[in-house]
Amino acid sequence: MEVFKRAVVASGVPSGTTFHDLRHYYASLLIAGGENVKTVQARLGHASATETLNTYAHLWPNSDSGTRSVVDAELKLARELRASANECGPVVVPALGY
Repeated sequence: MEVFKRAVVASGVPSGTTFHDLRHYYASLLIAGGENVKTVQARLGHASATETLNTYAHLWPNSDSGTRSVVDAELKLARELRASANECGPVVVPALGY
C-alpha cells in the first residue's frame, strides 16, 4: 500500500486518491470513449455484464433520442413511399416488410 501512496504523490493526482478511485475513473474513461458493456466488463474483470451495469449504467449515454430518430426516419420513409405508391402502384418498404 505504501508503494501505491508514493505513486499517487508522484503522479500529481489529488492526495487521498485510492485504487478504487482510479478503477472507477478508468471505467468512466472507457464508457465515455464509447466502449460497450462487454468490453468494460472484461477490462474490469467483472463476472458478468450485470455487475458492470449495476455499477456504471448511469455513465452510459441515454439513447432515447437515437431510438426516436430511427423510428421517425423509418415512418417518414414509409409515408413518402406510400404517397408515391398512390401515383405508381404498390411499393414494398423493406425494413417494415410491407
